[in-house]
Amino acid sequence: MAAKYTHVVDACALITYLKGEPGHEKFAEILQNERNFVAMHQVNLCEVFYGYLRSDGPAVAEAAWQAATRIVTPIDLCTEDFVKRVGRWKVQHRLGLGDSFAAATAEEFACALLTGDHRDFDPIERIAVLQIVWIP
Repeated sequence: MAAKYTHVVDACALITYLKGEPGHEKFAEILQNERNFVAMHQVNLCEVFYGYLRSDGPAVAEAAWQAATRIVTPIDLCTEDFVKRVGRWKVQHRLGLGDSFAAATAEEFACALLTGDHRDFDPIERIAVLQIVWIP
């Protein structure tokens, strides 16, 4: 783990940025700061890919994948300890599997999670077990 990531991004935040939806400016601001290093677990990149594949087809999904991997550093961490950490996030905080991967990745690298998913992450922020950076 040579890199010191400052932010881990979930699928919701990356899609917001790629589509230029409200809140994308916050993500752009983070990317413009050269002190920030932004990462995303491969499972969450898969969520972005299949979301575009389902709604827009293979060509747009591939373009989104290419854009995403230029913006974030893909993380393929899948050790036994990490997978168990994902499982704990899923059970203890009742997150979906993708959100559990995002939370576990942010915890692994001791950095903020960039998300716009208030439904799932508002409760996490309230108990202060993970630093959350919100995109509106």
